[in-house]
Amino acid sequence: MTNTSTPTHVASVALLSQAVTEPLTYLVPDHLRDRISPGAAVVVPLRQRFVSGIVVGLGGQAASLAVELRPIHAPLDEQPALTAAQLALARWMAEEYHAPLGRCCALMTPPGFTPRSAYVYSLTEEGERAAKMSLQAAPPDPRARLLAVLYLRGPLIESKLARAMRGAPGWRRALKALVNAGQVSRASTLQPPPVRPRRTTLVQLTIGEDTLALVLAKLQADRRLKPEVCARRAAALNYLQSRNGIAAAEWVFAETGATRADLSWLAARGYIMLGDAERWRDPLADVDYVAKSPPPLTEDQERAWRAVGAAIREWSPADAARPDASSAALPIPASGFLLRGVTGSGKTEIYLRAAEAVLKQGRGALILVPEIALTPQTARRFLERFPGQVALVHSGLKPGERYDTWRRIRAGELRLVVGARSALFAPLAEVGLIVLDEEHDPSYKQNSPPYYDARRVAMRYAELTGATLIFGSATPSMEAWHMVGMGRLTPLELPNRVRGHVRRIADQQARLGVRATVQPEGEAVAYQPLPAVQVVDMRAELRGGNTDIFSGALALALAETLRRGEQAILFLNRRGAASSVLCRDCGHVLRCPRDDAPLTYHLPSATDASGASRLKCHQCDYTASVPSRCPACGSERIRFIGVGTQKVEQAVLQRFPQARVLRYDRDSVGRGGGDPILQRFVNGQADVLIGTQMIAKGLDLPMVTLVGVVLADVGLFLPDFRAAERVFDLLLQVAGRAGRGLLPGRVIVQTYNPQHPAIAFAARHDVAGFAAYELAQRRALDLPPFVRLVRFEYADADESAARRACEQLAREARRSPHQVGVIGPAPAYFARRHDRYRWQVLVRTHAPRALLADLNPSRAFIVDVDPISVL
Repeated sequence: MTNTSTPTHVASVALLSQAVTEPLTYLVPDHLRDRISPGAAVVVPLRQRFVSGIVVGLGGQAASLAVELRPIHAPLDEQPALTAAQLALARWMAEEYHAPLGRCCALMTPPGFTPRSAYVYSLTEEGERAAKMSLQAAPPDPRARLLAVLYLRGPLIESKLARAMRGAPGWRRALKALVNAGQVSRASTLQPPPVRPRRTTLVQLTIGEDTLALVLAKLQADRRLKPEVCARRAAALNYLQSRNGIAAAEWVFAETGATRADLSWLAARGYIMLGDAERWRDPLADVDYVAKSPPPLTEDQERAWRAVGAAIREWSPADAARPDASSAALPIPASGFLLRGVTGSGKTEIYLRAAEAVLKQGRGALILVPEIALTPQTARRFLERFPGQVALVHSGLKPGERYDTWRRIRAGELRLVVGARSALFAPLAEVGLIVLDEEHDPSYKQNSPPYYDARRVAMRYAELTGATLIFGSATPSMEAWHMVGMGRLTPLELPNRVRGHVRRIADQQARLGVRATVQPEGEAVAYQPLPAVQVVDMRAELRGGNTDIFSGALALALAETLRRGEQAILFLNRRGAASSVLCRDCGHVLRCPRDDAPLTYHLPSATDASGASRLKCHQCDYTASVPSRCPACGSERIRFIGVGTQKVEQAVLQRFPQARVLRYDRDSVGRGGGDPILQRFVNGQADVLIGTQMIAKGLDLPMVTLVGVVLADVGLFLPDFRAAERVFDLLLQVAGRAGRGLLPGRVIVQTYNPQHPAIAFAARHDVAGFAAYELAQRRALDLPPFVRLVRFEYADADESAARRACEQLAREARRSPHQVGVIGPAPAYFARRHDRYRWQVLVRTHAPRALLADLNPSRAFIVDVDPISVL
């Protein structure tokens, strides 16, 4: 139907849910016209309910459209939720990663920000008559019970109705039947957002010192009140005076024992005034730190900083380009750097100087680290330099903390953001610096829709905002090396490990009781050589009769380290106690019933009240008890194969019962994060830290002098073209944990493949040599970074359906002029997950956007552009 009413403006709205993939058009009511702008979060009707979305564009007039449009219901906030640069970035991501625009916008809003749509059910007149009759029926069926509940309690939203009908089978079918029969009406309503600003009561003293003395004397002399009541009220007044006359009510309660009734009594007499204020939920409020001044730079740092500082100083507002979001070219930031520095070379000091420079320009900085576990250490470093200016952003925070932090960043109160991958989307008004530390880490790739790569997104964001971009790593990714070769990133080198500035070293030596090796009269900066690496061939150990998980060299080195009172790290990138469980008679391997993956044997955890060992699937977290007999043949000859971090922990305690051992992996860290474990280790409350790849990432542990790699071969021969690169990175990164403080370090690598290039290059700390070797292999095989990959995955409970879907897509892909090679279809390496069979097709291309436009794959496919893994 043609809209013939007075011309009205329209808006394009991207819905934040995935139910609708394309933006929809809505009317902008006249009374909302001044409040609706691009980037605004709004509530709009969709069918019979309300949903939330982001305004991504304002159009012309509705009179020109041949459809009847529905109006925007209301804006969610007076300020836009997305900046103009964020909106442009979201559009680019939607195009680049074949993702719904609304889901890309949702990355940039905090959890709980939008209201929830819900259905509310109420009785019609006919329903009320039926309900009165049902009250006399016994026993009531589900329909009669529903009518009775709604009659007695009035209209209810679905969640409350579900609680009222708990235990009644088939009540949802009965509810649908009542709606269809016209006895119950259903309407959409908006529930308040799950997260809202937290309010607190402020108490302000309204009398001067002379009057306060008279009031305190009056309280002391008042015989009508109990002495303890007078004492509480007097204490509250004294406390307020000591706090400059104002304090939060909860602090008054905690410090004086006063009650709300006491404050009301004092307010009624005009001694105090009670007010209302918002209280920020700050995840950094309890972080202990000491403000520090910048140390002098080393010669290497000075050279690197000259380049970065010059780029920042040359910035002008015109550098913030606004290119067409549909541009498919690789984004090139205004000034981008690859800062390659050996572990402990002082890369963070360059980040700190760069952040200081952009803050002075009135702009903000985004500092990203790959893991949530690294954020406390990094945030503390930046708080020491920029007290009160740092925001912490990652998915592990409470929703209220993320909401308040997001609003403080948007308001310009916090301009230095530290966090994991999601911190890239913090609403800074002016972005001047984007840093990705440990840029090689696969955690920068999102493993759920939309499947974006934070490195490429950061490059695009830097281009949109004119920000300076720094990729930092001791082991740059092959993609970063390739971009340097193509001139898209400027290389900077920090080749020497900084031991410290001599005066600080002397202070540390005195504090820790370490023998003085550096005199303050020497050079301004002391350097430390990279730790020596010893490769142990475990095949030779076996031939010599050693079947233990520790080689003779590692066992001896560990004993010497413990005897000297130093610390050691043992690295094994495998959780649990044994990697698989099999029957020695029939060969049956216990597998996950949902994934077909071998179940991993886990020893009892300290938090498990049952104290029983368990079998766990590391793909879907399925757990099962350990059988006493083989489920296939009934044999009791069950054997646990392989080794994990739990087994290493057990072996250390058996060999060194006096050692204080901590384990740092996903099982031990849990939901609360690993900072307490690391702090115990840093504080000298443990001797040995055993962990997975989590301990290889950027941790600064100054008293570690020994790193032992229990088995370097884990993951080395997976059918993934990045397997060697991943193992090389892990070995070099974990080796870098040794000798970062006052004492020299050593590394012992145990392997069954000592000649493998990834291990041989890592043993020599030869990053450039491995990069040259690996890039040559990739070029010969036409693999990234010389070509881009798009992975199409189809999962179905029916394996033949998954196979047919991939076969059809592969045929279409081979006809596309934008492909340069199609691999598959084939079952994925993990062929079944959550009871669904996984098939995939890999397509090589130089133009992913054009390829996807050609294929336009069904939304039933997972489309992963630039996959970090092909397993």
